[in-house]
Amino acid sequence: MPCMTRSMDNLQQEGPLLDVYFSLPEGLEKKLKAEGKQVPAPIHCKALIDTGASNCVVQEEIPTKLNLNPTGETTITTPSCESCKCYTYYMRLTIPVNKIIIETIFTAAPLKNQEIDCLFGRDALSNCVFIYIGYAGQFTLSV
Repeated sequence: MPCMTRSMDNLQQEGPLLDVYFSLPEGLEKKLKAEGKQVPAPIHCKALIDTGASNCVVQEEIPTKLNLNPTGETTITTPSCESCKCYTYYMRLTIPVNKIIIETIFTAAPLKNQEIDCLFGRDALSNCVFIYIGYAGQFTLSV
């Protein structure tokens, strides 16, 4: 089980942040390579582990940059949007520390006025162990 631990001086203010990369799902990447087509480069992002988010959310322009087609639609409610219709995308998220890779469905939504590009929600956390040690300014994620 891949595992990573991060210490942060300002964990309480910023929250548990991760450097991640978004890319095409492995199956689609292999298909494009086999067809001799160009594969979009992975996109570096900041992700916040958010136990208050029921689903993983990605900044809406990330799937567009990867030339992905939506897998569906969903309706979400956030502090800034009620019953907001959004597209969903199947994507690969890589946490370079210990090469943790998660492929799941992400809801593309505007994450306005924030320093993050992704919310790592409970749907992905349901397959993980997440430990938050506030007094030590440290968190651990095991997948």
